Amino acid sequence: MSVSVSDELQLFAQEIQSFLSPNALRDLARDVGFVQRTSKYQAKDLVALCVWVSQNVAMTSLTQLSSCLEASTEVLISPEGLNQRFNKSAVLLLQQLLAELLSKKLAASMPISSPYTSVFKRIRILDSTAFQLPDVFSSVYPGAGGCSHTAGIKIQLEYDLLSGQFLHIHTGPGKQHDRTYGSLCAPTVTANDLCIRDLGYFHLKDLQYIQDKEAHYISRIKSNTLMYQKNPNPDYFQDGRIKKGTEYIQLDMEIFVLFKRNRTG
Repeated sequence: MSVSVSDELQLFAQEIQSFLSPNALRDLARDVGFVQRTSKYQAKDLVALCVWVSQNVAMTSLTQLSSCLEASTEVLISPEGLNQRFNKSAVLLLQQLLAELLSKKLAASMPISSPYTSVFKRIRILDSTAFQLPDVFSSVYPGAGGCSHTAGIKIQLEYDLLSGQFLHIHTGPGKQHDRTYGSLCAPTVTANDLCIRDLGYFHLKDLQYIQDKEAHYISRIKSNTLMYQKNPNPDYFQDGRIKKGTEYIQLDMEIFVLFKRNRTG
């Protein structure tokens, strides 16, 4: 059975009430710069407008939104005043609100067994999702191409499976390559982290960086990647130097994988 937008918003509203108190919401708004001084329009009013009052904020006129807000919360603000409050700090507040909610929800509902916590400090899962936007946004969020729309947005998310904490949340143009963002996250890796990433993030320099940090990774490899192992019996010159062509042995990955499967099966 499909869930309507109204039902989804109602569930979201219940989760906000369960995990975030009015004081916590106010502190979060202050941290992101949404509230800088005492005002009749508070963070709770933005959340009420975007979650409870209107199911389609982007398609509803400012005059209608202003009237709905006054009717439901008794907060009177002009359409132009409301327009000015839909700014970058408002977007950041809603982003942080969602991250805080999901973080607490994950921490409460996803206990990880002790064998993992004794081996890894963090299990870092990095992934992305992308979707199209109206063409009017193409100057800010250019799309990846290959479709009728010229605008698109990509959301990058990395979280720690052990603690349920979100490590990175980023919105950018749809054409941004996953590998680029993966490289930006690499410097935050510390010893005993386990990094799990999809093929789109595959970059040998990043994997080497993770290894140098005494961390671990799980990644698919590109089909054109050559794999080698150190030769235990290389050839030597008479002066004791290793012959370069014999220092490593190239692996046939198809045979190597089949061999591993047979040994574990």
